[in-house]
Amino acid sequence: MLKQYPLLRSLALYRFMPFRFGLTAVLFFLANLGLALQQFSIGQAIDTLRHSDPSTLFQHAWSSPLNPWFWFLLLSTIAIVRSLIQYLAGISALTIGQQLLTILRENIFSQVQHLDISWHWKHGLGEVLSRSTRDSDKLKEALINFWRQVFESVLVVIATTGLLCWYNVWLGLVPLFFVALGIFVLFKLTNQLVHLDHKVAYAYEKVGDTLAESVNGVRVAKAFRLENKLQQRFTDAIHHFIHHSLQAIALASKRLPIPQMIIACSYLWVIGFGAYLIGQHQLQIGEFIAAVLMANLLVFRIEGIGQVLHIFADARSSAVRIWQMLDEKSKIIDGNEAFSKSVDHGLSIKLDHVSVFSIESKKYILRQCNAVFKAGEIVTVVGKTGAGKTTLMNLLNRFIDPTEGRVLIGSDEEGWVDIKHLKLQELRSLVQIIPQENFFFSGTLAENLRVAKSDASDQELLNALDQASALELIQRLEYGLDTIIGDKGVTLSGGQKQRIAIARAILKNSLVLALDDSTSALDATTEQQVLGKISQYSSTQSLKTLVINSNKPTTIALSNWVLVLDKGEIIDQGNHYELLKRCDYYCELMGFEKPEPTQMLTATVMTV
Repeated sequence: MLKQYPLLRSLALYRFMPFRFGLTAVLFFLANLGLALQQFSIGQAIDTLRHSDPSTLFQHAWSSPLNPWFWFLLLSTIAIVRSLIQYLAGISALTIGQQLLTILRENIFSQVQHLDISWHWKHGLGEVLSRSTRDSDKLKEALINFWRQVFESVLVVIATTGLLCWYNVWLGLVPLFFVALGIFVLFKLTNQLVHLDHKVAYAYEKVGDTLAESVNGVRVAKAFRLENKLQQRFTDAIHHFIHHSLQAIALASKRLPIPQMIIACSYLWVIGFGAYLIGQHQLQIGEFIAAVLMANLLVFRIEGIGQVLHIFADARSSAVRIWQMLDEKSKIIDGNEAFSKSVDHGLSIKLDHVSVFSIESKKYILRQCNAVFKAGEIVTVVGKTGAGKTTLMNLLNRFIDPTEGRVLIGSDEEGWVDIKHLKLQELRSLVQIIPQENFFFSGTLAENLRVAKSDASDQELLNALDQASALELIQRLEYGLDTIIGDKGVTLSGGQKQRIAIARAILKNSLVLALDDSTSALDATTEQQVLGKISQYSSTQSLKTLVINSNKPTTIALSNWVLVLDKGEIIDQGNHYELLKRCDYYCELMGFEKPEPTQMLTATVMTV
């Protein structure tokens, strides 16, 4: 039920801190009870002292209500105690508001990490940052004002109405009606503000996206001299944001005085009807003054809710967007089985009638793919751009799941397991993918390598770099493994990044290693060295399955098996010589000339 009310869902997070929540509520209740007692005491003091003999006022004992010092000390004590309680209540409200915001931000971060890759493909960095910063801050402001304005205002309404009804029922009920009517009108206005704030938020996200793209693509911008164009694009996004912000401010400025005027009628009623009751000898002068003071406090507090509801309108819109993200379900559901098969002879992966259908394009990216990536072999996937090679690679460790068919892991001897049944953490320790885009954290080279193995020694790091033919890189870096490589590895070349990414994957020591075009920036000699060392390590240490997405002849030369993809279908597969013989598409794609039968016979004999 709370899903329909995102702001209440945010407030419901206070259930994780029940003691602090209860303490804050009690403190605010006592502070406002003290306020009502203070106003009531003023009225009682006036009526008591008004009927006393002025010449004998200070002759009474200090503990007597007939002595002015009694009321002075009583009101001073109430004011001091109430101020102290109010201070503690405010500190407590700020503290638990900050704790609640921390819970929300931790949940947002956890959710962003948990959601599958396909969600990140559809949502930009600006959207994620907007949820974590602007929306979270607006929600925090509302949560703090919840205590100072909403919760406390409710207590003021109860205390004021109770005191006025104590004097006369109609003196209290009519102001209550005006207050309820004014708040109702305010809530109607907030719905319009929420709609406008949605537009403001999306405009803000556009600003964030534009800024992120300009920073991340600074090299492209400079190469194509796009600085002025990007500057204009950013300026337009800012103006769009300001336009919608001004619309929201204008609406609030024009409409908020209306409910405030309605609420102010309660003050006029107390003065007018109170004067009538005095004339009817149904209300004392002191009680009238206390009633006016309470009515004045009521109007002042409730009128302040107008601005608070504007804050709540923004927060409500922000809460909708935050909970939309938190309610997203990952399409990749974690399995619950551990992998129990023997891996003494390595691991193989099998595609069993695998298809991937895109809902957005309403087309198949992969269709009825059947293949086996055998343990100890290098299998290369070739095909034109857009053939589905990267999608096929992303299936291997469940970055995405097939729409149809199964991806199996194991062997014919030990049996096969559907990877959907395995725990993700275990699957991704068995199958390691090096993606096309290499990401590095803003730390040292050693820290980035230890992402794969946190307890790796320096020698293990050097061994991994050696297998990736990146050991000479250490000699070029001023501080070796302790060199800061910069945000996203900005101090490294494309080839260096790829070799370090391969070294990081080697360090993880997974039995299946998938390179998604991860050697594209390497020259032919370096690529041969890298793949040769990995292959040699596989044959001598632990049998590894190497899957490579590449159209480079040097990669093909080292491959045991080649899959040919065209428009999402595996149209042929076999070793290089078999494909040369029978697959015209393969020859055309790779730029090979189809050999003559005599040449093929010679090649076959040489292979045997």
